[in-house]
Amino acid sequence: MMESIRFYVDFLAHYLRSHSRHGTHSPFVYRLVDEVIYAPRRASESKDKVRRLIHRLIERFKPEHVYRVGTAWSEGQLDFVVAWGGGGDALERQLEHLWPQLHRQSVIVITDIHRGNGMRQLWQTIKSKPEVTVTVDLFHAGLVFFHAGQAKEDFRIRF
Repeated sequence: MMESIRFYVDFLAHYLRSHSRHGTHSPFVYRLVDEVIYAPRRASESKDKVRRLIHRLIERFKPEHVYRVGTAWSEGQLDFVVAWGGGGDALERQLEHLWPQLHRQSVIVITDIHRGNGMRQLWQTIKSKPEVTVTVDLFHAGLVFFHAGQAKEDFRIRF
């Protein structure tokens, strides 16, 4: 019960502290929000906004290798990783195991980053990694980027 109350309090706090595309000072994030996150829903797209977002991100970045955490292990570099939230500790171990396979153009999408203490802690741990340059907290999902030459920035966007 308390965890459920915490979730809704966190949602309200996120909403009050987050920005729309106009609150961002990064051209990369502004375009991402404008052209991908806030783009109107097409009839062919999922009604679930997180699934729709993942599909749009794959369309946008055109990764060669997409990996869903928890499926059969993938060899080689990973361009796009989807981590469906759940257990923070188990997910953290899985992400740590595949971390060496990520590169400067990799994208990670982690769902449910505010669903429980373990997931909140995992999100903070990932944001603090030195190789992570841009994170976008959408409350229901977090986006992680590794852009070379980009200043480290964390964004909260209404989603």
